[in-house]
Amino acid sequence: MLTRSISPSPDLPAARARLLAVVRTWSRACITRYRDAPATDIHDQGTYTTGWEPYVRATGDPVVLAFLRATRDRIRDHFAATDQWHHGYWRRHEAHHGTEHFGLFLAMLHRLDPDDAETQRQLLDAAEHIGNWVDGIPAWFDPDTGLFRSMYLGTEEVRGGPGAGLNVPDHLRLADLALLGHTISKDLRYLRLADTHARLWASAIAGREQLPIGLAPTGPVSTLTGETEASYRSFVGMAGLLNDEVDRAENLLASNGAGVFLELWRRTGAPVYLAALRRLLDVLVTQVGDPDAGAAADAIRSYRLTTGDTRYDTQLIGVHEANAARRDPFAVRELAIEPDIRRTQRPRGIGKRSDKPNWFEDGKDRCHNPITLAFVANLTGDERLAIRALDLARTHLTLAIEAMPDGRHHGCAANTVSAIARGHGRDNGAGVLTAVGL
Repeated sequence: MLTRSISPSPDLPAARARLLAVVRTWSRACITRYRDAPATDIHDQGTYTTGWEPYVRATGDPVVLAFLRATRDRIRDHFAATDQWHHGYWRRHEAHHGTEHFGLFLAMLHRLDPDDAETQRQLLDAAEHIGNWVDGIPAWFDPDTGLFRSMYLGTEEVRGGPGAGLNVPDHLRLADLALLGHTISKDLRYLRLADTHARLWASAIAGREQLPIGLAPTGPVSTLTGETEASYRSFVGMAGLLNDEVDRAENLLASNGAGVFLELWRRTGAPVYLAALRRLLDVLVTQVGDPDAGAAADAIRSYRLTTGDTRYDTQLIGVHEANAARRDPFAVRELAIEPDIRRTQRPRGIGKRSDKPNWFEDGKDRCHNPITLAFVANLTGDERLAIRALDLARTHLTLAIEAMPDGRHHGCAANTVSAIARGHGRDNGAGVLTAVGL
C-alpha cells in the first residue's frame, strides 16, 4: 500500500495550478519515455494520453500537442505498414475495441485542434465505412432495419455466424463516431445514420419497463443466452451480469449511450432522446453514493449543463450530505492505494473492473469521489468544497503516478495512471482530470 498526505490549497487558483503542475510533470515524463518508442500492436495505445485534454485546454502546451500529433501519425503508419488497417480502419475487429483509437484518441485531438486537416482525414477515413459509403468494403449497416449486420465489423470482413448479429450497446460507439463525422464534414448522411440507429435504442429504453441488453430485427432483447452471450463476452469481459437495471444502465453508459442521446437531442430536438436519457439517469443516480461511481455523477452533470434540468440536484446533494456525515471530506488527511488487485470477478456497480485498485482514506475504505464532490460544489456554490475536490484529485493522480504504469500497454485497464486521469474502460471518460473540472 502506498500512502500520501493531502496538502490543502489556500484557494481555487492555487488548487488548479497545483493539479495542472502534476499533469505537466506526468505528460513530460511520458513524452521522454515514448517520444522515440515505436508503435505497438495494441489497439488503444494512444488513449492513455486522453486525460491530458483539460491540461492542454488550460495551457495550450505546444510540446504536448506536437507529441500527440506525432503519436497519431506513428500509430497510423504502423497499422498501415503491418497491413492491420485497410482504407483507414481495421481489416477485422469488433465494435467495442475497434472504435477506441478513433472515438477516443483521435476525437480528443480533434477537440483540441478542430482545424487539423490530418486528424480530420484520419477520422473521416474510418467513419465513412459506417454507412456503407466506400466501394469494395463489405456493408456494415442495414438501412432496412437500422441495425448493424454484426458485432464484428471491418473493412475486409463483417463476420457472420451464430451469435454475431445481435446489436449491443457497443454499437452506439459507431453512432458516436458518425456524429463526429457529421461535425467534421457537415454531411447529413452521418447525422441521419446516427439518428436512425440510436433512435431504435432510445425508443427501446424509453418505452419499456426493463432496460434492453440488445436489439434484434424483431425488437429489444432482454436476455443473453448461448452463442450470442459467448460471442459478446468474448470481447467485452468487463460487462456485468446484465441481469439487473444497474448492470444494463452501466453497459449503456460505458459505450457513451448517455452522451450519444444527449448530443442527438441537441442536434435533432427529438424528445425520445431526453426520455431515454432520463430513464438511464434515473438508474444511475441511485449509484452516486458509491465512491467508484464518478462516471454516474459525470453523466448527470453533462445532462444538467446541456439541458438546464435540475431534477437530480436534490439527490446529489443528499448523497453528499450522507457521505459527509459518515466521514467529513475536509477531515481526511491522507489517501492510500493498493494498485495491483486481481479479483476473480468484476464487482457489481458503476466504475468497476476486476483490476480496479483499492483506495483508502485515513486507512479506511474510500468514501469520497472528487468527481462527485466537484459536481456538488458546483450545485451548491461551495468554493471550499471545490478546492477540496481539486486537492483530492491531485492526490489521487499523484499516487497513481507513483504506483502504476501510464496505460500505454492497455488503455482500458483500471490499474493505470490513465484510468485515474480519464477513467478506465467502464468509466466513459470520467476521471479526476476529465470530470472534476479545471
